[in-house]
Amino acid sequence: MREHSLRGRRITIVGAGRSGLAAARLLQELGAQVFVSDQAVLSPAARHELIKRNIPFEEHGHTEQALAHAHLIVLSPGVPITAPLVRRARAQGIPVWGELELAYRLCPSEKIIAITGTNGKSTTTRLSEELLRRAGCPVIAAGNIGTPLIARVREITPETIVVVEVSSFQLEAIERFRPAVAVLLNVAPNHLDRHGSFAAYLSLKCRVFENQTERDLLVLPRGLPLPVQPRSRVLYYDELFLELAHLRVPRHLQEDAAAAWAACRAFVPSMPPPTEEILRAVQLPHRQEFIAEINGVKFYDDSKATTVHATLAALDAFAGPLVLILGGRNKKIDFAPLAHALRAKEIREILLMGEAAPQIARALEAAQITRFSFVRDFSEAVSRALRYPGATCLLSPACASFDQFRNYEERGEAFRDAVLQAQQSALTPAVQPALEEI
Repeated sequence: MREHSLRGRRITIVGAGRSGLAAARLLQELGAQVFVSDQAVLSPAARHELIKRNIPFEEHGHTEQALAHAHLIVLSPGVPITAPLVRRARAQGIPVWGELELAYRLCPSEKIIAITGTNGKSTTTRLSEELLRRAGCPVIAAGNIGTPLIARVREITPETIVVVEVSSFQLEAIERFRPAVAVLLNVAPNHLDRHGSFAAYLSLKCRVFENQTERDLLVLPRGLPLPVQPRSRVLYYDELFLELAHLRVPRHLQEDAAAAWAACRAFVPSMPPPTEEILRAVQLPHRQEFIAEINGVKFYDDSKATTVHATLAALDAFAGPLVLILGGRNKKIDFAPLAHALRAKEIREILLMGEAAPQIARALEAAQITRFSFVRDFSEAVSRALRYPGATCLLSPACASFDQFRNYEERGEAFRDAVLQAQQSALTPAVQPALEEI
């Protein structure tokens, strides 16, 4: 798609979050007639920007104005393709693209690495960006990692290598999206509250290589069940993982590094393997992140673990006595595999909080695990963890954060605050009342 082809086109953006606003900005700059429609109440910042840019919008729901004379509908990732507005648009023959599809059509580079999977996407994206940068390649990283790809399209040249993290939400609404290198890290049950079943979720993840040809490359681990056979060349990163097994970093980080290395070598065949220094430099917050040690108890923040699969990976990384904090909002995931795995761990206590706490408790009881308690908040959780000197206290919730927090980052920061407050209390000597002189 050429930029000038959008001039004068009437385009509706559905969803006024980060991706929707970025799409609205670029489309307006390219001369399109933009309209923004959101089911919810717009944030003050979003409303201010749209008014400032003179972009018409509606909130509290989608009216017929959203489809009136529209040439194209662009979906934000948070809007499912099953939404009534999307169905009406398709019934009227109006094309519906996701923000990722729009960005792809406007991207001047064909050197795209698309990274997806249940866990490890952001770390692998950051690693790929850093490896390519150190190799002297022009590179940008975008997508689900933080900055929407549509917001960076104008920075890209035909020589830029684009590393984009893509989610199942984004892959729902692609048509022609075709990365030169697709990376599928792992797939475990997740987002079943949106996609309905694991089979549907897996099929969406596999869309990352749906449009690839024999000229393209798919990077994945051996044994990953694929419902469709790829047309692209396939490279299993397990062999490269063996070359990184000596690195003193958690196994999951070794696996992410192997996948990133395999993807980057498609563009730089002579690229040397990642080092421990590189891996530690790109380690993201809220992923098995050490916070502090208080009275012999080490506290780690793994708030990014929003699935059972991610929590199981975290458990593999920690030996010795453990206090585990679980809970949040369940995404229709079965907790039985987690409970079964916990039977083999040296558990001092499991602390449950949030909406899913009763469901997790039932799974633990079914696995004959009784050392669990319910806590109201992180302050209480930290206080209980301090009863076990020599243990590691790990926040690895196996649940989404949306029951109490805006996102996993906010949840992780709340945990960090509770730990640091307890640390400060432990360092501050109690003030003794002065004895009155007699």
